[in-house]
Amino acid sequence: MKLKTGDPAPPFSLESVNQGKVSLEDYSGKKTLLVFSRYFGCPVCLHDWDALIALMKETGIEVIYFTQSSPETTKKYLEERPVDFPVIPVPEENGRYRVYDDYGVGNFGLGTGVKLLMRAREAKKAGKVHGEYEGKETQSPADFIVDEEGRILRANVSLFEADEIMATLSSLSK
Repeated sequence: MKLKTGDPAPPFSLESVNQGKVSLEDYSGKKTLLVFSRYFGCPVCLHDWDALIALMKETGIEVIYFTQSSPETTKKYLEERPVDFPVIPVPEENGRYRVYDDYGVGNFGLGTGVKLLMRAREAKKAGKVHGEYEGKETQSPADFIVDEEGRILRANVSLFEADEIMATLSSLSK
């Protein structure tokens, strides 16, 4: 199922490593950015993490961050980079990552694969190095902006693009 603008955001209730149990319902009445990453050993994900932090400082948008890293890896990463938004390691269940599937975030296609390679070069130049492999290596990253009523305002199953998210948020405030 591929989500699009106007669709209801699928509900979830999952345990974060830094803020306890988190559900989409907790964010009712707020615009919220859902970020689906691959894992914390992925240099592209680390590069995009930095872009996310900068975006948050600029916009103040609520964020929920999903990763396929283990809870232990996620906790270790956050020890050195504490954040005030929930970071949720999504458990694998019978070869599936349920919330990823619920949002239609599957394997990346050719276009995203090419973008990943280009972003990997940027990440390497920025000093990001590959760590431990976790999760599904062919997993596409994604992000969704959910409105105050729980509807999708932006659905992007591809790389994190802070400037595009900023443009969407700016157009919504007009």
